[in-house]
Amino acid sequence: MTVDEMFSEKLPTWLELESVLRMSVAERITSLSADSLRRLYPDLIVRLSVRRHGLKLRDVLAITNGTAKRRS
Repeated sequence: MTVDEMFSEKLPTWLELESVLRMSVAERITSLSADSLRRLYPDLIVRLSVRRHGLKLRDVLAITNGTAKRRS
């Protein structure tokens, strides 16, 4: 699923909000690098495997809205 498809004309459903996005998609939506996301929001990172990480869509949207809690 691409970013354009995700936000075409409807609000995301509960299931879509709980889905985990790859870091590359989260980077495009938030316009932050993966390193910045890991550094500023370590509690929101979901470990998909040993090497792969992601973020839930609800957390990505909270970051873009400015409502996500940053690391102190």
